[in-house]
Amino acid sequence: MQFESLLFLVCLVGLCALFWSFPSRWQTLRKVILLVASYGFYGLLDWRFPVFLLLATVSAYVCGAYLLKFEEERPRRGKPIVIGYVAVCIVLLFIFKYLTFFAGSFASVFGQQGPTFRLLLPIGLSFYLFMSVSYVIDCYRKTITKTPTLLDFSVYVGFFPHLVAGPIDRARNFIPQLSSIGIFDSGLFTEGLRQMLYGYFKKLVIADNLNVIVGAVWSSYDQQNSLVILVGAIAYSIQIYTDFSGYSDIAIGTGKLFGIRMMRNFSFPYFSRTVSEFWRGWHISLTSWFTEYLYIPLGGNRKGTRRTIFNTLIVFTLCGLWHGANWTFVVWGFLCGVLFIPLLLNAGSKARWKSTPLQLNAVNIGHMLLVFGGITLCWIFFRSDSLAQAFDILRCLVVNVGRPVSFGFVSITMAPVFFLLLLMFVCMEWAGHSRDFGLLFVQGKPRLYRWSVYVVLLFAIFFYFHSGDGQFIYQNF
Repeated sequence: MQFESLLFLVCLVGLCALFWSFPSRWQTLRKVILLVASYGFYGLLDWRFPVFLLLATVSAYVCGAYLLKFEEERPRRGKPIVIGYVAVCIVLLFIFKYLTFFAGSFASVFGQQGPTFRLLLPIGLSFYLFMSVSYVIDCYRKTITKTPTLLDFSVYVGFFPHLVAGPIDRARNFIPQLSSIGIFDSGLFTEGLRQMLYGYFKKLVIADNLNVIVGAVWSSYDQQNSLVILVGAIAYSIQIYTDFSGYSDIAIGTGKLFGIRMMRNFSFPYFSRTVSEFWRGWHISLTSWFTEYLYIPLGGNRKGTRRTIFNTLIVFTLCGLWHGANWTFVVWGFLCGVLFIPLLLNAGSKARWKSTPLQLNAVNIGHMLLVFGGITLCWIFFRSDSLAQAFDILRCLVVNVGRPVSFGFVSITMAPVFFLLLLMFVCMEWAGHSRDFGLLFVQGKPRLYRWSVYVVLLFAIFFYFHSGDGQFIYQNF
């Protein structure tokens, strides 16, 4: 069941009505309702998926309970438990997500054909396994000091808004909220609706229409002028942001309807003036996970510049591999790490930019464009089907300068209206860049102003929703 489907919206309305119809003292029943709805939502994707989710939940819960209860008595046994659990999760990811890929790559070295089988990959497996791992490690570190109930932990892992594509919430932030799940906050509920509306606008209007441009350019890049290829690459940069942040807005907004604040996942990354700023604002739940559970344990930036560069490249390369079984993701992650190196070699630059206000002036705009350009070139590898295609696109970007410039092969319904909406989106992003999401800029505005914006967004959604294929990009990861 897709977030943008009519079935999801109908079920969501019914679930909200059922959830809030019970008295606030019936918190346990409300949690049961959320858990059943979450497993039902996941089961509609494939009846086998809930089995994987249940096994991941129970195994992490048992490990965490053991660490919290017996670690003080047997301190030497905790570390093997954590290592063993992390190893099992890595093996599971390798088998279901990477086995065919690495077997095929290994076979190709010897000129052989790789395996043709493909194992079932549960949607969202990478996301909820990472959540489970963070819980077990936090129990070992005593960041979590009390074992939650199995019901609370099951709701945390399986909560349907973040189940398919995150955000990767931390148990230490999510589970305590379940103790006050019976309190209705009208302000939070309204904010959730507003964030969902903005998410649907980003996905169904902006991302899905940009996908038309991107698909057309990628399918004929060798015949296009360099400018056209560049426009296609820029379109993909905006598409992947609006697609994934749109999903996150819908997920986080849905959580707010049930009184739960999930982890923020995006903070206007394309207004960044350094690569460091960009990654503090892009897929925050994943980058912070890798920082906390991999980069810092490797030594972080505490062991000299060379070691810091090495740690950064390792983390970004593994982050790229996390996204999928393709060398394009590995190279994408490595290149993103390479972009960090100038900043790491200039230690004072990061602090200087932190103290510089984000304003529209020539210096800030110039650095924003520079960062955006570097990230856009990296996205070419992310979008391409193979390394050969990615390098060929880069080649055509350089050598196809003399070809005729034409965008006639791109067909977007009411293109002038769409590009006007795209400009409106950029303006909303800037107007709300100091808030949690762009549409919050309407807070404090007159009612007529607010509702005029809402009506425009709703009209655009209903007019353009048919343009896309309905699948979120990060649903595949």
